[in-house]
Amino acid sequence: MSVQAFYDELAPLYHLVYENWEASVARQGTALASLIREHWGAGARTVLDAAVGIGTQALGLLPLGFRVTGSDLSHAAVNRAQREAATRHLPLTCLVADFRALPVRAASVDVVIVCDNSLPHLETPRDIETALGECFRCARPGGGCLVSLRDYGAPPPSGTVEVRPYGERAWAGRRYHLRQVWSWRGTRYDLSFEIAPADNAADCATILKSSYLAIPVAQVAELMNVVGFQGVRRVDDRFFQPVLVGTRPVV
Repeated sequence: MSVQAFYDELAPLYHLVYENWEASVARQGTALASLIREHWGAGARTVLDAAVGIGTQALGLLPLGFRVTGSDLSHAAVNRAQREAATRHLPLTCLVADFRALPVRAASVDVVIVCDNSLPHLETPRDIETALGECFRCARPGGGCLVSLRDYGAPPPSGTVEVRPYGERAWAGRRYHLRQVWSWRGTRYDLSFEIAPADNAADCATILKSSYLAIPVAQVAELMNVVGFQGVRRVDDRFFQPVLVGTRPVV
């Protein structure tokens, strides 16, 4: 299953990842606004969300006065993000694109964000470097990039299978069990995302498959340095994942 197909299929159900998606939208928007203000100043208001998904981060930033453009590989996710924004009477323009080739003018935004462990969907560190190079190109001098990543640690032996349950979710009058199953193969793992109805065992579970590169946060930080960002540093305990921030220098 391609990454695009994975998120196209997941888009209608993605909010179930969160115990309370609306609360998560508000919480993440507040956290990101604080980080942006801290690193690039109160004047940094234009944001490119290069992995917008169904809008979890963009929808949180928009009510706080940010102007956000979203981009994502998934047509279905982009369509849902725009519908969610319209329901909230928020202006959100979205593009469908791979973040290795963003259809955005150079130096046109204050900050590029790539959140929720999106970069490790790419196959190689070189692909991640290419995506970060695009983030560098789109950010104005003096602006920057904010990336959130899962902190993997050392990968377990190949063949290891890990089950990561989310618990039960309620939506539209029904209950669901969610879990991820990770099957490790070196520095990559194959992911099965399973959404099973809890109130009717006869209904089939939705099983979606993708894969990730378990790249260390420190290696992504080094790749940010390689493409030209300065002052790259890791920030912990401010977002639900570790965050990397870096600034495009003023020439």
